[in-house]
Amino acid sequence: MPRILIVDDVSTIRKIVTAVLGGVGYQVTESASAADALAICETRGFHLLLVDVEMPEMNGLELISRLRTLKNTRSTPIVILAKDGRDENIRRAETLGANGWIEKPFTPERLLSAINQVLVDHYVN
Repeated sequence: MPRILIVDDVSTIRKIVTAVLGGVGYQVTESASAADALAICETRGFHLLLVDVEMPEMNGLELISRLRTLKNTRSTPIVILAKDGRDENIRRAETLGANGWIEKPFTPERLLSAINQVLVDHYVN
């Protein structure tokens, strides 16, 4: 099954994502910070990265920019979590290489649909 890294400073969001995606068989790894996510990605590969935009210390946009320079994540699909679907951050994230976005709050169905679509688009098409 695909391996997914969720990067969000809010533990409740990480736990929800892990429960939903893990419940359908995805292997989910959690990271509470962008710095931790970078360290994880330097040694491990994932099929998809789910990144929160608003995090302390290093935000999701800077993280995406750095992830695109790493060998393991250069072409890995990235989906961002954003509070507002019309947010300028979504456009900036796409410019930096994000492949999709999910608006918070999200339903389990919306999360699964978005993740599945990006994985199909990236690995099947």
